[in-house]
Amino acid sequence: MSVNNLDFGEYIEFSVKKKFGIITLDRTQRANAFTQEQLRHLKDAIEHCQNDNKIRGLILTNNGSSFSTGMDLSAIDGADHVAVKKLEGTAADICKLLYNGKPAICAINGRTMGEGVVFSICCDYRIAVETSFFQMPEIYSGIFPGTGCVILFSKIIGIPWTKKMLMFGEKINAIKALEIGLIDQIVDTRDQLIEESMKKARFLFSKNQIVLHAIKLCSNHFIDKSYNDAYEIEKLASGWYEHEDKDSFIQEFKKKFD
Repeated sequence: MSVNNLDFGEYIEFSVKKKFGIITLDRTQRANAFTQEQLRHLKDAIEHCQNDNKIRGLILTNNGSSFSTGMDLSAIDGADHVAVKKLEGTAADICKLLYNGKPAICAINGRTMGEGVVFSICCDYRIAVETSFFQMPEIYSGIFPGTGCVILFSKIIGIPWTKKMLMFGEKINAIKALEIGLIDQIVDTRDQLIEESMKKARFLFSKNQIVLHAIKLCSNHFIDKSYNDAYEIEKLASGWYEHEDKDSFIQEFKKKFD
């Protein structure tokens, strides 16, 4: 779909509402499994949201009964290591954009597997319908769950649950996902899912965007730093108002976490 002459391929719908870019996965005939081309289009849509100053954040959601079942293994030859590496590189870029960029909300309707789980965990707030479930099935195919997956899972749901999901392929329902911090909220229907996502978007879009972005970066990265090192960076964030060019400030601030 396209809006304002933007086109992110036939499997991604894009619109802007309340200054939030709404990216909807729409390859429903394949349970929103990702091909290399769709991943590239998804990356383009997220980059557009990050680069457009009129857009203050994004909502990542889906049509159909699956948020995503991960990579479409029928669309890539697993023995073609060059192709696999390229695909993983694009997925890793998407993770970095979501994890380090503007506020991101993930609205999950249905089964969520593989990279679908990884992309959702990169977002700042995750809402799912009660019938959703989550699984990382890579271990069954002998695939290492790369793209920053192990790092992110360890940070957000802790080492024990990272092992349960990645080593044992444990399938968890929405209630358990809420309990372990994989998601933040459960709703009953897709209509409620979109409604609650827009409530969060409306709250965020009315707040100071530099402060929000700085809080996000610090929250996501301070766990790896000592108190003294983290506090020095935090003091820089506290002085954001001293900088005349606020956009340049946040871009320079992001470099503290490279």
